[in-house]
Amino acid sequence: MKKMRAAVFEGEGVLKIKDVDYPVIEKPTQLIIKVEAASICGSDLHGLAVPPGQYMKPGIIYGHEFCGTIVEMGSEVRGFKIGEMTAVNPRVRCGKCYECTHNKGDLCSNSSHYGQLADGGFSEYALVDERQLYHVESSIPSEIAAQTEPMACIMNAVRTAQPAPVDYVLLYGAGPIGLSFIRVLKVYGIRNLIAAAKGEKRVQEAYACGADVVVDVSRESVADVVKEHWPFKADLVIDAVGRGNVLEEAVHLVNPKGRIVLFGLDQNAAAAIPPAVLTLNEVKMEGVLGKDFPAALEILKNPELQLEKIITHRVSLENIHVGIELMRKKEACRVIVFPHGIEEKQGSAQTP
Repeated sequence: MKKMRAAVFEGEGVLKIKDVDYPVIEKPTQLIIKVEAASICGSDLHGLAVPPGQYMKPGIIYGHEFCGTIVEMGSEVRGFKIGEMTAVNPRVRCGKCYECTHNKGDLCSNSSHYGQLADGGFSEYALVDERQLYHVESSIPSEIAAQTEPMACIMNAVRTAQPAPVDYVLLYGAGPIGLSFIRVLKVYGIRNLIAAAKGEKRVQEAYACGADVVVDVSRESVADVVKEHWPFKADLVIDAVGRGNVLEEAVHLVNPKGRIVLFGLDQNAAAAIPPAVLTLNEVKMEGVLGKDFPAALEILKNPELQLEKIITHRVSLENIHVGIELMRKKEACRVIVFPHGIEEKQGSAQTP
């Protein structure tokens, strides 16, 4: 049996780089892609924590943010061709549950997930179903295409939030997702954007990505900074953190008829908020979980997006643990993994 290199989750915080069997097409709608690039997600770190902050199935190939070139196709695959670059939607809907049969498939209650419950993209090659693939224009570099999945989540949130150039926007979070939000909001024409970050490094990264004002929550009050810089409160608050006192604070920092979008997810988090604040001010609060891949792939073509600004490290598959550890220490933002070796053309960001 032909072999390939992959990062396999073995449980209890163990991710091992090893030789595994090369994938085999078993269904006529499946394809094999050569993984060109993959991105390390915060949820990958949560799954490797001991105890884990998120369930990952032992024995699977890790990684769910990836792109690749088609090298083999099943007999019933249509609309794709060998050699084409593709992005992968890792969430595989069951097609039978209430959500799937009522046009709410992004919330499928019985879904599988590449890189978490089934083999993913931290490998040289990956087996995927045609339903999970999207065409990527050749002008988009692989390290940018690898960020399609998180961008699809962000675009779903932004379309829910409906930001307008005249809005005053308060964003909590300045990790890879938060910085990506900043870039998207700037493309949308937001001129008044305050980002809440933690630590000097994240503050500087948020400024570099275009935030107008950045609050270091480790030493400043978000409420005080909002009051100092804005005539009123926020029209839109985006919570890309999902824990701590963010929500309890946010409900008091939004204008009447304002919007609060809950993006960050921590199932162990809890918040105490007075319902009267929402009712008396007619504040709209909405959680977002879905993905908008067409919108993500469209905005990735926009030269103003400049997602390369958030890439701090590029690593080979063999050195994936270096990238993971840098993210744990918050010394890295977006880390891109190249299963077939780091490509010189990808840029000059630091490469361990």
